Amino acid sequence: MWFNSRPMKVLMSLLSLRPGQVGGAETYVRQLLAKLPGAAAPGDRLVALMDRDVASAMATPGWERVVLPRSARGVVIERILEAFTPWRAREAERAIAAVDADVALYPQQSIFPKRAPGRAVLTVVDVQHLYQPELIPAVERAFRAAIYPASLARADHLLAISEFTRRTLLERCGVEPERVTAVPLGYEPRDGTTVAPTDRVAGPYLYYPAATFAHKNHAALIRSYAALRRRGALAARLVFTGMQTPAWSGLARLARRLGVADDVVHLGWLPYPEIRRVYAGADAVVFPSRYEGFGIPVLEAAVEFRKKVITSRLPVFEELGVPPERQVDFADPDALLAALRLPGPTVLAHRPSTWEDCARRTLEACRAVARRPGVAVATAVRP
Repeated sequence: MWFNSRPMKVLMSLLSLRPGQVGGAETYVRQLLAKLPGAAAPGDRLVALMDRDVASAMATPGWERVVLPRSARGVVIERILEAFTPWRAREAERAIAAVDADVALYPQQSIFPKRAPGRAVLTVVDVQHLYQPELIPAVERAFRAAIYPASLARADHLLAISEFTRRTLLERCGVEPERVTAVPLGYEPRDGTTVAPTDRVAGPYLYYPAATFAHKNHAALIRSYAALRRRGALAARLVFTGMQTPAWSGLARLARRLGVADDVVHLGWLPYPEIRRVYAGADAVVFPSRYEGFGIPVLEAAVEFRKKVITSRLPVFEELGVPPERQVDFADPDALLAALRLPGPTVLAHRPSTWEDCARRTLEACRAVARRPGVAVATAVRP
């Protein structure tokens, strides 16, 4: 417990944060920013490192701020240069060294800069490339191959966002069990307030909150939805939110070809207060993804909003406690319809973690690394 621990200084890097572009990883980072100050021990200091674009867009109460004089685009270029050339992001290295933190937290999969000084805790949020490399663009696969293994080896400790992710690190990446801890992502407990349904959509609707990446499987959902509409078995509209990747134009054409374009609505990226209103108005939340490291919307919909939630069949959804009868093959319209006709909201098999739990366990892991005797990994690295 914190009451018998000396204060520590924690640096959290936001240099990989791209608001509106990174889906659940952004929710995770924003929740850490909000909840870590409340989980900190007396005397602890929290420092957020960010580029100037993120600094102008993010409020960080409870945090000291260090702002690199770089745009978000500039940081992306530097990350690419470090991945594929001998070039070093020395200004970022110096900024981290100047903070002189007991431990640095990198919450988005990779450590940047590669030679960042000091002890490091790394959160692994995405291991999709180990399961479905064909769904990841070639340039992204090359970047992951250049950066991810080095970050795993460099980190003093790893946080996995689910047991599924932890097992993957052990079985497919050869990470030693003592180097990785599963710290599940969380949900926001109901506070008793009523959320007004959105006025952006008229009539009943099914809701899918996800960026239009290939693995999110929007196409299978649209096809099954169209089949049910043609049969007159479903009256609800289909509503999407999230980042519209270049794949959205093809999905929109698919909806037109199947005759459901007027009933398929994409509201784009929305701030979270508005997302809550879309949840509130939904008849059901569907989640047909072919891969997930966790699945924050499942918790939000089932626990916070007590909605009927239908998911695909994935190990992580079993881990979250989604009942088997509410996990379906979204390519099968009849299976989707049967699940939608089940009475009542989806009740998960066990109580999930809250964001406060996540923040507390994250700081516990950081404190354990900060207390270790000896020299941190990165201080032994030479130019």
